[in-house]
Amino acid sequence: MTNNSQKQRISITVDSQLLEEVDQMTKNRSAAVEEGLRLWRKQQIEEQLRNFYQNRSQADIESEKEWAQFSHAQMEEILEEDGL
Repeated sequence: MTNNSQKQRISITVDSQLLEEVDQMTKNRSAAVEEGLRLWRKQQIEEQLRNFYQNRSQADIESEKEWAQFSHAQMEEILEEDGL
């Protein structure tokens, strides 16, 4: 968790009904907003990753498969040499 010296005060405008519902669930609006921003950031990163993987070309997919097969074979060879 971050400490207070690393936090910044901001001003936001929020739907009054939403704020009322948040206030019923917590006494700490700042913590609720901070958690909401963390969840939003996580969703954005997941969406970017999903878009990246969904938009790969067939050539990229084939190249990744080749690298996976190569690295798997290399790991098996290393483990075999180490007697594992």
